[in-house]
Amino acid sequence: MNDLEGYEFCRNYMTDGEYILWKGRPEKGNLFTGQEVVMLPFSLLWLAFSVYWEMTAIRSADSWFMVLWGIPFVAIGIYLFVGRFFMTAYLRNRTFYVITNKKIIIRRGSRIQMHDGRNLPSAEIVVHKNGCGTLKFGQMVYTRNGYRNGTAFMIENVADVTQVQNAIDSMDR
Repeated sequence: MNDLEGYEFCRNYMTDGEYILWKGRPEKGNLFTGQEVVMLPFSLLWLAFSVYWEMTAIRSADSWFMVLWGIPFVAIGIYLFVGRFFMTAYLRNRTFYVITNKKIIIRRGSRIQMHDGRNLPSAEIVVHKNGCGTLKFGQMVYTRNGYRNGTAFMIENVADVTQVQNAIDSMDR
C-alpha cells in the first residue's frame, strides 16, 4: 500500500470547500499506557485464578460442566494479559487520522469516526518518552459522585503532536 492509499477513504466524507490540513498515522511502539499499572496486576490475578479453577475442575473430573465453564474465563485472562497488546498493535497498523478545515476523521480498521471542528471537546496533550504525543479529547461525564472528565476520542502516538495541534487550531470554527 502506498502512502496515499490509506487516506483515500476520507474523500467520500469531505464536502465542497473542505481540504486536508494534516494527515497521519500512529507510530509503532509505546503500547503501555497509564492504565497498565492497574490492568497488568488485575489481568495476572484473573488469569492465575481462572487457570487454577480450570486445573482443579480437570483434576476432580466430577463435572465437565465446571471444566467447560472455566474455559471462557481462561480465554479472557489470556486476552487481558497479552492479547490486548497484539490487538492494539493490529489496530494501530490500520489507523489513519485526517484533519480537514472542518472536521477530524479517524479510520480504525473498518470503523470511521468523524468529529465536527465546531464542537470539539477540550484537548489534553500527553508527550511520551519516545517523543511521540497523544491528544486526548475529553468531555464531562455525569456519574453518581458528580462530574468527571472522560476521554471522548484520541489521536494517539503521533510523531509530531505539535503539527496536529496547529492543524486543529487552523480549523474553521
